[in-house]
Amino acid sequence: MRPLAEAGRQGKAMICTDGFVCRVHPILAAYIADFPEQCLVGCNKESHCPRCLVQSQDRGDLEESASCSMEDTLKTLRQKRRNKQSKKFDKEGLRPVFEPFWKDLPFTDIFACITPNILHQLHKGIFHDHLVQWCLGVIGGKEMDACFQAVGQYPGLHHFKKGISAVSQWTGTEHREMQRVFVGLLSGVAEDNVLLMARSLLDFISYAQFQQHMDQTLKAMQDSLSLFYAHKDILTELGIHNHFNVPKIHSLIHYISSIWALGSADGYNMEYPECLHIDYTKDAYRASNKRDYVEQMALWLQHQEAIHHRTAYHAWRQLKKPASKDAIHGSLGGGIDDSDVEPVCA
Repeated sequence: MRPLAEAGRQGKAMICTDGFVCRVHPILAAYIADFPEQCLVGCNKESHCPRCLVQSQDRGDLEESASCSMEDTLKTLRQKRRNKQSKKFDKEGLRPVFEPFWKDLPFTDIFACITPNILHQLHKGIFHDHLVQWCLGVIGGKEMDACFQAVGQYPGLHHFKKGISAVSQWTGTEHREMQRVFVGLLSGVAEDNVLLMARSLLDFISYAQFQQHMDQTLKAMQDSLSLFYAHKDILTELGIHNHFNVPKIHSLIHYISSIWALGSADGYNMEYPECLHIDYTKDAYRASNKRDYVEQMALWLQHQEAIHHRTAYHAWRQLKKPASKDAIHGSLGGGIDDSDVEPVCA
């Protein structure tokens, strides 16, 4: 990361879109990663928040704690490295990453750079791993499948004709399709407080996916989160969930501040590059013999890249060659296309 640090301090001459050469100071503004990598970047254990100093027993509260500080974190890491014992190191749940890559980056607050994760935190985490499981505990698996099967078919709306228990692998698209009908299928089979709790979470997930935000949408997003915290105790009363000291539930508190600082969460959604797993992992694995496949996958990807470059080169060569009259007549059936034949000089 040393070249990026030097360019951030001293600047780098770059050609801008208007054609002028400007001195640009590139800085790290956003770091997109899943939760384990966020904790690794923040030098803390996965039992703690990578952005704030909230204690594990307080993660179920709506109040936002003080943000982590790069200066304090580096100071605590240096003390731990020197003395081997530090109460603050253990209290903040840090891990011994004594040389984080961001320690020399200028104008960067790594804890403010950590972005929300719509795919893993909201779709797969809050909705699928928590909300759906809570509602399954309330109405039961058979009733849930029956409700999904009873949803009427409509153009553009996915119909789960076999329910959801038969689905082995979920994608972001299937999660969104479930969310579109989830409140409707719960009505009539769940209590009002459960329905309010589910609707508030689904409203929050919907607002978080907006491509543009205004003060009204952010306020509605905060109201949805407050409504969830006001009705979440119904799950404890029903014996469905004992506590809410869950990292992904706590992460919802940081969404609005991240949107204020970095723009809409849709701009750094990990769902967009997820499709690259098909090109770089699944197709490559299928091309192997399933034994010692890592080396075979790497070789297959090298071959695919070489083929891509050669195809692009041939396409560029065809564009460079001028179309001759014979080639035009040949394409119309009036002659032979000899445009690819190199002229011979005497």
